[in-house]
Amino acid sequence: MNATRSMENPGTTAGLDSPSVFPMPAVAAIAGNFCRSLLDAVLPRGCAGCERPDAVLCPECRKLLSRPCRCELRGSSTGFSYACGAYSDALRQAILAWKDHGDEECTGPFAQALAGLALLIGVRQAAGGGAVLIVPVPSSPRSVFQRGRWHMLQLVKRMSRLLRGYDIDSSAAPVLTMRGVKGKSVEMRGLSQRAGRVGGHMALRRGSDIAGALVILVDDIVTTGSTMRQCVGALRAGGATVLTALALAQAGDMWLPTRLLDSPEAFI
Repeated sequence: MNATRSMENPGTTAGLDSPSVFPMPAVAAIAGNFCRSLLDAVLPRGCAGCERPDAVLCPECRKLLSRPCRCELRGSSTGFSYACGAYSDALRQAILAWKDHGDEECTGPFAQALAGLALLIGVRQAAGGGAVLIVPVPSSPRSVFQRGRWHMLQLVKRMSRLLRGYDIDSSAAPVLTMRGVKGKSVEMRGLSQRAGRVGGHMALRRGSDIAGALVILVDDIVTTGSTMRQCVGALRAGGATVLTALALAQAGDMWLPTRLLDSPEAFI
């Protein structure tokens, strides 16, 4: 696992987090974040979901992250992937503000929601006391270029720290990469377009040693689940056991809301 753990350093992620020469979109993103910080110092910020003043994410919008859904996920130990809530209304607005418009303060509450979901569905029991590796679903190079950051890597690192506070031996590493993908899945029309977007394009990063690792896969938005299935396949091919996959929100008609029972172990 030495090669995997070394990838926790953003500087080893093929230049995605700390490129030696910043592309112009990255410079623009940094400048935009600086301007937003100055503005926040003068004017109170609003909730990322509903614009209620003086809140990164207000209590009502946080509740939208406490309405879990699940979907069958073959190849995972639990047999399911889970999402914190539905990709609609204020939650959709909040995720887009964080993902595409640089509202990085949302990373905290989003990581809290994912860590809470992991505990709720019984990840501690599924791991059996073993170490857990949290792996972000990769963004395309084009998306990272445009945003000036890898938003999912920041999220899983924060989530990992939170789980360690609950005595779960967790670490985060970007061991997956995406190649040859064009367009955003949430912009695709129809299930066939979305599924075809990532078919065969997920792979392990060179030098990643995940043989024997217990993995939780994490994404931001799930549409058909095709991306997750591709990632599970790549992780299993590398010798890892995928416990489950988690997401902030689910979109589309293929997912069904699930009422979580009093006993989280029922889902394991």
